[in-house]
Amino acid sequence: MIKLAKIRPALRAFLERNIALCENLNRSQKFYYFGAIFGVLSIFWCLTSFYDIFLTAAVVCGLLLTFGVVSDSLIVYKTVWETTLGKASILLAYAFLTNIAFALASSKVNEIVGFETSGLIYTTNFVVVLLIPFFILASTYMIFAFVFIFVQIYLIIVLYAEQLRTSKCLAVVLPKTFEKYPGASFIVRIIAFPLVIGFLWGTGQQLVPLYSMFIRKAASSFIFHLEASPYSRCKIPKGSRAIKVNDDEIIVVQKAGEGFVFKPQLCVPVLEHNAAVERDTPKVIPLSP
Repeated sequence: MIKLAKIRPALRAFLERNIALCENLNRSQKFYYFGAIFGVLSIFWCLTSFYDIFLTAAVVCGLLLTFGVVSDSLIVYKTVWETTLGKASILLAYAFLTNIAFALASSKVNEIVGFETSGLIYTTNFVVVLLIPFFILASTYMIFAFVFIFVQIYLIIVLYAEQLRTSKCLAVVLPKTFEKYPGASFIVRIIAFPLVIGFLWGTGQQLVPLYSMFIRKAASSFIFHLEASPYSRCKIPKGSRAIKVNDDEIIVVQKAGEGFVFKPQLCVPVLEHNAAVERDTPKVIPLSP
């Protein structure tokens, strides 16, 4: 009981110091702070063989550090967006990514069909939508890498802020307020950013091939069920559908097990085919009674 009575005031004082510390932190620092606590706890539980608790703490630590990295990225994005040059750069990046998305979608559709696919507008738009998660992953990776570099520059500014504020040239461009505990925050960021970026890179290497196969199957099914025509002016096999390339060429789409087969062929107009069949069919003249 005596030991417990001695521990309680120390524990209360520790909690009060941490509460006061937490109040002085910004949003990103709070994520890093609690992430670091769970990181230390996960290491402790790993050393004590409590694997289930260790795994839970490690996942929570990873999520908190990821939220911290995302929070830093949003702060940088907001800072850049509030400037005219930054806003123009972001809009230009959006236009550039949109152009790349349509080019990739068109290339993917052409790869699936294996023939001219400029007429498959709806399928191309559909593939663009399916490519959004890929662009989110790639953009997130690049943004995190950019913010990681920016944070290091920010630390240098913080460390030499007092000296730089005396400069009439640089005092104007320096931020008016800085976050507290920049050194400790920088150390946590040096650990958090490579971990999050490495996790995204590893996840992308595992998921991109699977997602690419999903896009291929989804686009093929979209073409057969929605964009290809079940009735065509050209003669096509029963149960198949046709994609018009031009007046002389079509692409025949047929089911093949769980997938689809695309076969380009010359257009044989149904009317000419029927006329030829009717012309070549011998006529039976009934005998008069």
